[in-house]
Amino acid sequence: MRPSRPPFHRQQTNDSCVPACLKMVLAGFGFEISEAELRVLCDCTYDGTNALQAMDAARQLGFVNTTKQNLTLSELQSLTEAGHFPIAFIDLTPITGIYRAHAVVVVALNPFSVEVIDPASGERLIPRDVFDLAWSLRRRLTLLIEP
Repeated sequence: MRPSRPPFHRQQTNDSCVPACLKMVLAGFGFEISEAELRVLCDCTYDGTNALQAMDAARQLGFVNTTKQNLTLSELQSLTEAGHFPIAFIDLTPITGIYRAHAVVVVALNPFSVEVIDPASGERLIPRDVFDLAWSLRRRLTLLIEP
């Protein structure tokens, strides 16, 4: 089962980007859950949510094949071309100049940019080289949500 394009959901707190991304991807599978519930399942704190907690939350909700991976841009592009919507962990420093960990849903890649759904600002294009740097600063950490 492949998900549909995730709908945008604005994160409700400054530190809930991962639960908000998870909510969007789960909604693409037709699974509705509140961000508040996901914040609890993910053990979201003022420091945010780590990938393992988010992976465990997805598995608790029945998405048992969810994985945490460190990928290349080529692998990320292959996933999006196959209809997946991975959650990428990035550092905002190269994008905004402000040091902050963040997460986005990756929609598509082309030779020049990466299309993401950012829970803080909506759909946006990030220059591919800037995204690659921001993502590599978080060790190219990616969650692939799978039933």
